[in-house]
Order: sequence, then C-alpha cells, then structure tokens
Amino acid sequence: MFANDRWEMRDYPTLIETGHAASHGITQHQLLNSGRFLRILPGIRMDTERLVRFRTPVWADRSWQRDALSLRAALIKHPGTVAAHALAARLYGWPLPPNLMNDQLYLCSADRNFRINQRRITLRRKQNLVRVNWYDLPLLSPIDTFIDIGPDLTLRDLIKLGDASVGNWHGAPQTQLPLLRAEVAERPQVIARRHLLSALELVRETVDSPRETDLRLWTIAVGLPEPTVHPRVRCSIHREVVEPDLGYEDEKLALEYEGDHHRQSKEQWTRDIDRDEALRDSGWTVLKVTSRTNYRLLEAKVRQHLGLPLRDQGNKQSRQLDD
Repeated sequence: MFANDRWEMRDYPTLIETGHAASHGITQHQLLNSGRFLRILPGIRMDTERLVRFRTPVWADRSWQRDALSLRAALIKHPGTVAAHALAARLYGWPLPPNLMNDQLYLCSADRNFRINQRRITLRRKQNLVRVNWYDLPLLSPIDTFIDIGPDLTLRDLIKLGDASVGNWHGAPQTQLPLLRAEVAERPQVIARRHLLSALELVRETVDSPRETDLRLWTIAVGLPEPTVHPRVRCSIHREVVEPDLGYEDEKLALEYEGDHHRQSKEQWTRDIDRDEALRDSGWTVLKVTSRTNYRLLEAKVRQHLGLPLRDQGNKQSRQLDD
C-alpha cells in the first residue's frame, strides 16, 4: 500500500540482536565498546557502518527514518505487532502536536494477553486490528489509526489529521472521507465518538497542507463563511483550470497560503505567478497569506470583499476549535 509512486531507496543502519552478534562476526567487546554499534532498543543495536537499503517516501525526513528504523527494531523483538497511535500517524506523514512528535513507539497486538515491559514502547491491544503494509512497514490501517489517536487530540488537531488522511499532503488519499465517517459512526465501542464525529464534520478532501487547514479553520473561527477547498476556476484566456488553496466562488475571492518553499523553489514560484495571473485575468481577487500575515487586516479585507460588516473586537461570535 503506497500513497503514490514517489519513493526512493535510502540507506539505514543494519540492525543486530546483541545475543546474535557472533553470527555476524562481531565480538561482544566490539559490540559494547567500539562506538560503531549504537543501542536503539534493549537487546538491539544498529551497525552504523554496515548499511541496508529500504523503500522510503521522498517526503520523509530524518524523524520519519528514525521512526521506521525503531519500528523495525521493535519488530525483531516483538514480531506480529504493528505500529499504532502516534507512531502510525507519524509514519503516514500526518501532522501531530509537539507532545506526540517524540520517539515513543506505539505498537498494537491482536493478542489480548500479550505484554511488553519497555519504557519506550506503549502497547495497545485491538482484537480485530486491520494491518496494512506501508512502505514495507506494518501499520494499523488509516481508519483504525484515526479512531485510535482521536481521543488524545484537540478538535483542531484532529481535523488537521483527518484532512491529511483524506487529502493530498503526501500523494493520493490514504482513506476516503465517507468511509471514515461511516466507520466512526457505526463501529461499536468507539471511544469519544462524538468528538471524532465533530472533527469529521469539518474534515475536507483534497487539502494540500497543514497551513491550508489552519487558514480554513481560521475563517470559521472568526465567523467568516467557510471557503471552498480548491475551487475549480476555468480561465478562458489561459485555457486552463486553476485551483487556488481556498476560494469564495460567487465573490471571486481566493486565499493562497505561501510557505517558505514557495519562495525557495523557482519552479513553484513560477507556477504561483502563472496561477495568480490566470485568476486575476478571470476577475478574481487573490489574497496572499504567509506566516507574517496580519490576520486582523486579512479578516477586514475578506469581510469587505464579501460585503460583510467588520467584526467588533468585543464580538464573541467566533467559534472555538481548540477544545
């Protein structure tokens, strides 16, 4: 199971069980004292000079590779388990709050009597777990992972996670929104079902990035109408269809979030210019949003364009999405 075909082979240290070091021609003295063999888990060391190649998504960073290697080490000691909760979410490439972006390993087993007594490993048990093969790694399915981790996330963080699972953050969607909603609504004994369903009401398909989700949720939080994700705009002059990040079709207003990579990539920069030019030639107004945007001014501009009254600073009609 792959998000898309954008993967490559990368080098990883070879994993060695300390009790089987001799079969690799390694003495216990070398294993424990050379500095070449670093401890990754109790009973497992990695050989930093002997490498093996594994399939890896092109978007994977060092933390992803660390998680992948740690999971492979855990599977040597605990075969039959799968990555779950935050570990699975990180390997899927989903965004998580800082407290879950750590080196804790969350594993899941179908054996209700199975136990693991290691500080770095958190074991979860699920009788009918659905396993998928994700870049040669065993993970709890995307739907099961969403249900597993959902109760531990705020509404905003869960919406971002849902957007990632059904969106285009790292290629094709990893699950479908109608199926995700149906499973959460109909599956028996779902913890925090109402919380998960509340998040799914605001999850949208085709979202490209966490910042795009943040921008959309900001419009809702300040009482603006929710914009459409990637509205399709047919540009007659350019003879093409362009899709801004967010848009109000009737009022021809587009909101575009531009991160640092937009400026650093000449190719992306050129595409952005061509897209904005096509939108403006079709009568659209394009508002750029960056990490330095003054959101009070942005809100005023959007309200003016939509013909809405300016919001009083004391107005408490904004919607809270952080609980």
